[in-house]
Amino acid sequence: MLTARPRAEIVELQYLRAIAVLMVVVGHLHQAGGRLTGADILGPVGYLGFAGVDVFFVISGFIIHTLYRSASRPTASYALKRLNRIYPLYWIFTGLALLGYLAMGDNLSRDITRLDWLTTITLWPTSQPPLLLVGWTLIHELYFYLVYGLLLFLPGRWRWFAIAAWLGLTLLALTSWLETSAPWSRLALSPFNLLFIAGLGLAELRPHLARTRWVALGTLLVGSAIAILWTQANGLEGMANIGHRVFAFLTMAIALVWTLLAWQPRWHRFLADLGDWSYAIYLGHLLAIGFLARAIAHIMGTGLISTVTLYLGGLAASLLLGWLTHRLIETPLLGYGKRLIASLKRG
Repeated sequence: MLTARPRAEIVELQYLRAIAVLMVVVGHLHQAGGRLTGADILGPVGYLGFAGVDVFFVISGFIIHTLYRSASRPTASYALKRLNRIYPLYWIFTGLALLGYLAMGDNLSRDITRLDWLTTITLWPTSQPPLLLVGWTLIHELYFYLVYGLLLFLPGRWRWFAIAAWLGLTLLALTSWLETSAPWSRLALSPFNLLFIAGLGLAELRPHLARTRWVALGTLLVGSAIAILWTQANGLEGMANIGHRVFAFLTMAIALVWTLLAWQPRWHRFLADLGDWSYAIYLGHLLAIGFLARAIAHIMGTGLISTVTLYLGGLAASLLLGWLTHRLIETPLLGYGKRLIASLKRG
């Protein structure tokens, strides 16, 4: 969900963000198709698209460490840039989601009166997800930014010891030896931390990745096979166990990032552009899919044709919404935020 890019990796990271967001969109199209238009085209393996979130987390770790690994200490601009990247567009789509709830009422999946507004507005971790459901991933992103910012207080030689301790505590929590029932402890020791840490490791090893391209590709094939078999066997229900889900997708997510960085492919420019729109697509695609799925079910009824129409139309609508949002709203907002941060630094 982050779009700040080190120049040397600009194209590969654009491709990776595009792949990740397309995976998530397909996962939600599959979910909406099964629930609203009645045809399960892809079977349980369709939920493999949700592994795009895992890929995003690896990318985030890679980018942040690439940008700040040489920093001697954290600065106010580090925090302000991260907040500027996450919140303004998130709040806009949260407002749109709220309008959807007010307009459609009981047609949506949750009772608006039972929503946690603290989480919805601030992305503070509580026991409930935010109104904009994809916001749960942003809670993990913000926590990672916080942890990495704290690491910058340490001398460079101590940072990897701290990361190793964070990794060790996360693995220990998987054994149930550490209590993780409270929202903050679940976040602090979430298995998703392993993906961010893997991204840090890839950034550290970046100069050597080109020499491992065949190993990377082989690992990607093995990891993809593991992820496909696990998803086919466990479906959507398996996603509820975060530990199992992360370990099922971990190898594929890391290897996908590793492979593109090692091989440095040059694909069509559209895929790179789509990577630029990825945050806007990510925040808006559920709104586009939800509206379109209900319209198709109402007009065309349920069945295979309705579901195929949803897949094609939902993908197109998600990309179009992302492009328009990126061009008309996200880019001006980011520019304004950057100018404001620069003025605060001068002041």
